[in-house]
Amino acid sequence: MYKYLLCWRYLRTRYIALASIISVMLGVATMIVVNSVMAGFSTMMEERLHGTLSDIIVESFSLNGFNNPDEVLAAIEEAAGDQIDALAPSLQLFGYAMIPVGGGEYLTREVQIIGVRPEDRARVSEFAEYLVHQPREGQADLPPAEPTFHVPEEFRLNTYAGQVYQRTDPDDPFADILLEDMANLVPADGMILGYALGTIHRPESDEDLFIAPEGSKVILHFPSAGKTPEAKTGEFTVVSYFKSGMSEYDSMQVFVPIERLQFLRGQDGFVNQIQVKARPGADLEAIASAIRLTLERKWPTRFLVSTWEQKQGPLLAAVQVEQNILNILLSFIIAVAGFGILGIFSMIVVEKTKDIGILKALGASDSGVRGIFLGYGLTLGLVGSLVGMTGGLLFVRYINEIEDALSVMTGRKVFDDAIYYFPEIPTLVEPLTVAWIVGGALLIAVAASVWPAQRAARMHPVKSLRYE
Repeated sequence: MYKYLLCWRYLRTRYIALASIISVMLGVATMIVVNSVMAGFSTMMEERLHGTLSDIIVESFSLNGFNNPDEVLAAIEEAAGDQIDALAPSLQLFGYAMIPVGGGEYLTREVQIIGVRPEDRARVSEFAEYLVHQPREGQADLPPAEPTFHVPEEFRLNTYAGQVYQRTDPDDPFADILLEDMANLVPADGMILGYALGTIHRPESDEDLFIAPEGSKVILHFPSAGKTPEAKTGEFTVVSYFKSGMSEYDSMQVFVPIERLQFLRGQDGFVNQIQVKARPGADLEAIASAIRLTLERKWPTRFLVSTWEQKQGPLLAAVQVEQNILNILLSFIIAVAGFGILGIFSMIVVEKTKDIGILKALGASDSGVRGIFLGYGLTLGLVGSLVGMTGGLLFVRYINEIEDALSVMTGRKVFDDAIYYFPEIPTLVEPLTVAWIVGGALLIAVAASVWPAQRAARMHPVKSLRYE
């Protein structure tokens, strides 16, 4: 019983121990907050990366692609059988987009042009969930858009030529000229434009300025296929926007009708990628391996087959490495608290040498004296860990409110949503991670008190009583 009474007395009277408690508390709280935010970002990133891609991607080694997509689709279905939910061919290439900005000026950007059938793309990925319209007057949020390249007639009628045409007799020869002007201003082929390509974010107002509004014409330049590529041009009308929340995609990707892109390149029927949607719960790596073996047997060295995780492996691995390095660095905070406990306990052992001698003279055992200091260290670690865990979880719970307050105090955005377009800081509290953080802090606190406790237990009562 005396061990617990002395532990409680030391905890109440030794205010220097408060420094150790604070160190443990800060270390635990910081690690919980960092791990929760990193896990939230990682999970959100994985969801959006997976949402932009299907479960399995079959690509040709050559950007020119292949002209027998039906045979390849049949081979994929043969290899995977009933494990496949949907298939969608596409044609991807790099080029340049020219966006009119007025006064005869154009904003030229490098883009990834993706020819798709939007309804097929929506079946193999979360493509449809990332499509939005430009908000109308009075709307704060971006309304969702349908996966289609249809160009509404109102886009043509809203032009100056369209307004004149509505007041012109259709039999008037001038009407044909107006129709031609309307077709030049608003091409019949629709385009889904990357959100960051068609807008400019203004942090001071948290609004986006649309430089390529719906109904505007965008000109694409891209190389043709063949041994001697030539420059090809296509004109498209913006009908909606692709907003995945990943800036590298939203600022690069544009989606156009695959048949139109094939025609402009002089490659009718050619595709260079097939997206494969597997059934829920299926083993993606096993399916990819089966598809790879089948395609390799039929068309050696022509196709690359990978799962979405393998496709984005370097990016996901980089995030994991960054999280691991942060954990190692932040664990030093708790290690510093451990050295603080070691120093404080060593000082207490020296200061209480006579008291220890009296205890041992009264019959206290070595294990009893050792238990006093081990219990003291455990108590310090437990109090610091519990307070730090509570503070860390509360910080995670109200992190967005804290971010808003810090932004007001500093006059600048702490979390710039222009990078990822996240409406708020994503967090994910993993109970297992919290458990090992708290357990690690307790282990360090107890380990730091072992040496002073052992030193106190080995003291000889007579020598301790003569100590000055």
